[in-house]
Amino acid sequence: MLQSWLPTAVAALPLRPLVVVVTVVAVLAAVRRLAGRRLAAPLRRRLLLGLPWGTLLTMALVAAIYLFVQGAWWHPRPLVTPFRTWSYFYPLGMVTGAFTHGSVGHVTGNLLGTLVFGTVVEYAWGHYPQRRGVQSFTGLRTNPFARILAVPAAMIAVGLFTGLFAIGPVVGFSGVVFALGGFALVARPYLFLGALLASRAVDQVYVALRFPQPTVGGSTRFVTPWWADIAIQGHAIGLLAGVLLAGALTLARDEPTRPARVFFAALVYAVSRGLWAVYVPVGGGEYTLYRWLGTGLVFLLALLVATATARRGRDLVPEFERDAGSLATLAVVVALCSLCLAAVPANLATIEDAEVPDEGIEVEGYTVAYAEDVRNEYAASIWTPLGIGESRTNISTSGVIVANADREIWIRTVPKGRLAVNQRATVVVGGVGWREPVYANRSGWNVLGNDTVYRVQLRRAGGPRRTAYTSPPSTADATVAGRNVTLRAAETGFRVAVSRGNETIATGPLPANMSSRSVGGLTIERNRTRIYASTNDTRVRIARARRPPD
Repeated sequence: MLQSWLPTAVAALPLRPLVVVVTVVAVLAAVRRLAGRRLAAPLRRRLLLGLPWGTLLTMALVAAIYLFVQGAWWHPRPLVTPFRTWSYFYPLGMVTGAFTHGSVGHVTGNLLGTLVFGTVVEYAWGHYPQRRGVQSFTGLRTNPFARILAVPAAMIAVGLFTGLFAIGPVVGFSGVVFALGGFALVARPYLFLGALLASRAVDQVYVALRFPQPTVGGSTRFVTPWWADIAIQGHAIGLLAGVLLAGALTLARDEPTRPARVFFAALVYAVSRGLWAVYVPVGGGEYTLYRWLGTGLVFLLALLVATATARRGRDLVPEFERDAGSLATLAVVVALCSLCLAAVPANLATIEDAEVPDEGIEVEGYTVAYAEDVRNEYAASIWTPLGIGESRTNISTSGVIVANADREIWIRTVPKGRLAVNQRATVVVGGVGWREPVYANRSGWNVLGNDTVYRVQLRRAGGPRRTAYTSPPSTADATVAGRNVTLRAAETGFRVAVSRGNETIATGPLPANMSSRSVGGLTIERNRTRIYASTNDTRVRIARARRPPD
């Protein structure tokens, strides 16, 4: 019995990820043996048991919110929409936005960044007092446990700060990760660069564990530019906040700084993390990337940060007389305040009941609808002084839309192009303690030589489908016996019309699969994913679909 059970148990083991884990652990153990005490001793001098406990506590908190508050522990899709930073008039989103995430990859990437850069920050902060003659447990400031708890408290405070002043609606811990990076590159620039390189190795191990041996082929996908999904402004305010906090700490401790090292570290970080990707949406699912402007800005940013660390005075209040470092510090403060103020108009957005789509599925105050070429009501609600930027706020959009006037929510959750490629999509709405999925289905026919005719249906879990949108009719670019064939989408399905010139001869429902019917003197035949029109000995394919429409 044991002999029969053993091969089955071995076969059930995830051998390829196990190989990765064993190899990495063995190599790290060998490196520690080679380095001896030189590897662990510096960590133990500054960290309790050599571990960044504050960073680990913060990671546990963020992971718990993702798993249990957003429901990812029980469901494949986390609940995201109600936790975004929609508006100051929706406090729940403002408080939770920085600590919630949109996917496994999103939360994992931010947790890895927190681990890598948070460890450097906590090492610079230290669990033990560093001044000679000062011992631990002599007060609150020298208590290692209090200093450990100060780390997650500071990260939570920075998360709330980035949530309040990021241009919404955003979600994710990345603002805090950038603050950790900004702090680390000022406090320990060389150690920061080593951690930045180490993060690539950590990413590689994570991907190897999650996808140990994929087989990849060509496929049709709807892909938006990667930089269009990044909250650049939120990342920038996090980075600048971290830089200022690190500058204050180094001044308070009278620690020397290395501006040249800081410049190089800041430049590498800004470039590698995409802070050069300055863009604006222009409507229709398109974005304009100002790469030239962003490239210049990251170089100026690195110079500004490096100069700010070269202050001559050691007081927290800078002296500006012929002190470039103090002027640079002031410039960093002004830049941070300007970026924060830029978020206020967007975060004062309000959605009125009249701006919620009329047609759609109603779920506990939410409306899930599908529309094309409609105004983005969230962008339109953003106030601009003296009409500046009015054309930018009148942005059109197409796709599955989720709106809730009580929560100030209006968002296109699934772009039109993505639904066209994938045919199906799931939108999850809800709140604290509840959630409900809404399913979108797109079916249609690619008409010969003309536009696709299609319809979009929505349904709640366990409920009937409801047609939310039908496209304009489309006429095939072919003539059969002097007649034209037009396909139309309707609420109950698809219909076919036969015309001669500008006169419609007859209309009728599209025949069922593997059947045919006569319409206007033509035989309309449906063969799985193809539609044919024929008369006598002439047979022409009129339309085709990737899969049989419902």
